[in-house]
Amino acid sequence: MQAVYLYIRVSTDEQAVKGYSQRSQLDRLVHYCKDHNLIIAKTIFEDYSAKTFNRPEWNKLFAELKLTKNQSSLILFTYWDRFSRNIMDAYKMLERLQNMKVSIQAIEQQIDFSIPESKIMLAMYWATSEVENDKRSRNVRLGMQKARLEGRWINKAPIGYRNKITSDGKKYIALYEPEAYIIREAFTAIVRQNKYCLTEIYKDAVSNGLSCSRSAFYRLVRNPIYCGKIKIPAFEDKSERIVEGTHERLIPVVLFDHVQRIIKDADLNHPKKLTSKRIVNENLIFRGVLQCPNCGNTLTGSGSQGHTKKYYYYHCMGRCSYRVRADVINLSFLSFLKNNRVVEPFLELTNSISKEIYGEEHHDYIQKKEEIKKEMEKLIDRGFNAQKLFSNGNIDYDDYILIRSRCQESLKDNTDKLRQQALKIVAEKHTEKGTDYIINHLGEFYGNSDTITKQRIIRLFFPDKVKVIEGNIEKMLSESVQTIFGLTASASKIKEIHGQQTEQAIVEFFKELYFLGYEQNLKNI
Repeated sequence: MQAVYLYIRVSTDEQAVKGYSQRSQLDRLVHYCKDHNLIIAKTIFEDYSAKTFNRPEWNKLFAELKLTKNQSSLILFTYWDRFSRNIMDAYKMLERLQNMKVSIQAIEQQIDFSIPESKIMLAMYWATSEVENDKRSRNVRLGMQKARLEGRWINKAPIGYRNKITSDGKKYIALYEPEAYIIREAFTAIVRQNKYCLTEIYKDAVSNGLSCSRSAFYRLVRNPIYCGKIKIPAFEDKSERIVEGTHERLIPVVLFDHVQRIIKDADLNHPKKLTSKRIVNENLIFRGVLQCPNCGNTLTGSGSQGHTKKYYYYHCMGRCSYRVRADVINLSFLSFLKNNRVVEPFLELTNSISKEIYGEEHHDYIQKKEEIKKEMEKLIDRGFNAQKLFSNGNIDYDDYILIRSRCQESLKDNTDKLRQQALKIVAEKHTEKGTDYIINHLGEFYGNSDTITKQRIIRLFFPDKVKVIEGNIEKMLSESVQTIFGLTASASKIKEIHGQQTEQAIVEFFKELYFLGYEQNLKNI
């Protein structure tokens, strides 16, 4: 007696998104067997693409048929595209099955293999399926490029994100914790170059739970995906470009740009900058910044035990015996911050920078909020539609449960995204209002900050190494900082400078202060 196998194949996308049902295939095949007095030996359900025969359930069936190759068998399916969508693979598999005395047949597109000419029709069925597949593949490539140009990420999600799918089948990426938090901390740590090296930042990230190779981490910190942008590779006659992404930013653009400048500067001008030793002692917070006034070497620092307490010094190495009390330098800088103020024209500049950054973030927030709301409305409609299809018997229960669970999961993700967006805009709003306070109370802000933040402020005032001028911390400051605090120009000269194109170093100074406030506000929420 001939053993009959029912082969039912439908891919996950066809079943879950388009509503195709395995149940309808099964019903038609069972009725066909009853009408032709065929006894079903086994029913195989396959949830896999037909591009190749490397399918889990098909491999099991083929292995079983090998064991019973002397027994006549028949494999039934509804249409030939359920069997294969690759004409070359299909003919090879047909030959192998015939050698094993296994027949195949599509009940809705029957072929009489005893008639040689009928094989032409079979070739048409398979060729049509393959052409349809090729067209779909080309459309997918074009669609992927279009999606990239629209700012959508369509590949495997980078570290810190996870792939998601909308109700209409569009892919997107969403933040994934705790990876996102670890990466955010890594970017923040890079701006503290006077304390961390890139290798140590990587080790810290791995110890905190990040799973990636060192080379992948080095690529990660250069990837604009984390500040909400997407790098589009060259395509046909179009060169590589960077566009605004539709996904949620993991870090602010200001922070990403700052990190890129640090990395570029380290790579080009200071090859050892990212491999400097950590500074953990707040008493030696200027170590790595100061240079010896006698020989020009970078000063190190150490403590010396006195009769009653330990004294700290910044000192030279080798034959040069220069040293200076660390507390004198540290307190002189703190005193400068407390006793000096940014001059009026630059207060106007920092206000405009704050409003510009906040305006950009707020615009993104409103746009993303509307996108999320529209997506949630689509999900709700899809859930109701699935319920209606199930009630009318158009899809079976398993399909309905799958669609409903995906809708519920996506709704939860979108709710979390709305909450995170709201928290960020609150932080931005407080930062915009609080930047004036930070600038006018730098001494208090510096004194109450942790060691890492203090080091970042020092690097802001001393972006390059500077020779010690004992008793005059003001002359050691960078030229742009002296201008900001009115130390080197008259009021009229400052207005003239402000009236012209503002120097980039001055703009970056205020942007970094803004980011320091933003970071502090996020911690307090």
